[in-house]
Amino acid sequence: MEECTNNKRYVFGWIGFTILLIAYFFVYFQRVSVSVLGIDMTSEIGGSIALLSSTYFTVYLIMQIPSGIMADRLGPRMASGIFLAIAAVGTLLSGFATTFTDAIIGKALIACGMAVVYIPLIKIIAVWFPKTDFAVLTGTVIAVGNVGAIAAGAPLSMLNDAIGWRNVFLVMGVITAILSMVCLLFIRNRPSDVHPEAPKEPPMPTLKALRITVLSGRRFWAPALAYMLMYGVIITYQGTWAVSYYRSVYSFVFDVAWFVTAIGIGKMIGAIIVGRYISSRNGSTKRTMIVGNLLFLLIWLPLCLTAGEIDSYVFWLAVNFLLGLFGGFMTVSFTQVKECFPISMSGTVTAAMNTFLFAGGSVMSTISYFIIQSKLPEEFRMMWIVMAACVIGAIVLCAISREHDGGNDARPTEQ
Repeated sequence: MEECTNNKRYVFGWIGFTILLIAYFFVYFQRVSVSVLGIDMTSEIGGSIALLSSTYFTVYLIMQIPSGIMADRLGPRMASGIFLAIAAVGTLLSGFATTFTDAIIGKALIACGMAVVYIPLIKIIAVWFPKTDFAVLTGTVIAVGNVGAIAAGAPLSMLNDAIGWRNVFLVMGVITAILSMVCLLFIRNRPSDVHPEAPKEPPMPTLKALRITVLSGRRFWAPALAYMLMYGVIITYQGTWAVSYYRSVYSFVFDVAWFVTAIGIGKMIGAIIVGRYISSRNGSTKRTMIVGNLLFLLIWLPLCLTAGEIDSYVFWLAVNFLLGLFGGFMTVSFTQVKECFPISMSGTVTAAMNTFLFAGGSVMSTISYFIIQSKLPEEFRMMWIVMAACVIGAIVLCAISREHDGGNDARPTEQ
């Protein structure tokens, strides 16, 4: 990264990257916090944790293509700044919720706003940084996101015990509002915004970008569907049911919210490892995803086969860490897909990928709502078996996906 670090031209790239990286911490924090805050929230105002989670993923899903279009057409500055303000409103509304309807509306607004952070962040990486840095920078993004997931585990549980779920939402709302203003004040969309001599090329027309994506065959569809299945498994487990499962089925002395934290730590480490591997050794993204998913499936089997039987806190802490570690390998699917398409449509193709991710989260959390009714061990076991089948499907899809087969490796054209 010496080219960017030593050249003052890219200082605004680093500023924009850092601001949106901090925002992405809270994207993950909000996404996973349902597992902890949802218990007290629904106990007080009624409703279902699964429905809160499903609402988040459904709205997030709907917003993906619009998010990509806005990142390409409006630029990261306006897109992220405006929609983080919407997320702030939703977070504050959640803190003042008196009915489950209020909570659902708040969660929908949070999802709507937080949906327009990741794609503008990827757009910043694509237009400000060399192509060779893409994998390591996206790995860093996922790692920081998972720090947010870590914070939404045991640390959030302790904060919730100390100040209550309403005050947690109010604090998050204020922070999100501040981030919105910072985005509008300091982010610059492209080098030509700061340096007029920098080359500038208009973004690809939206319909053309969508058409190229849809007709790209296994280059897009196989990794997108694979990540849809894997992400649906991981986020529904981590963000919706993990805490409820271990509290309902086991009687551990220590707080089971640390299991959610362990998943986040594992995903953070996994994302960093694979990002550096792909960037430094030009490794195969396809092979990396297959190996990671196979190991994930192996670690997942104890959940399917021994639900409620292995009464060891340390064992399950290790299992959850390893699930996060190997689940993090799928993050390189974004690198695999990005390398197959022009930078001028990076926002749109990333949005299309994200659409499948959150379709997985929405569908899987909805399925879990119908399977897990009484929080009995056999209900959880059935859900874990369904998820295992999804992981197997993801492995097959990764195996038939197509990687980039060469081409121009020059720095991407500024959009």
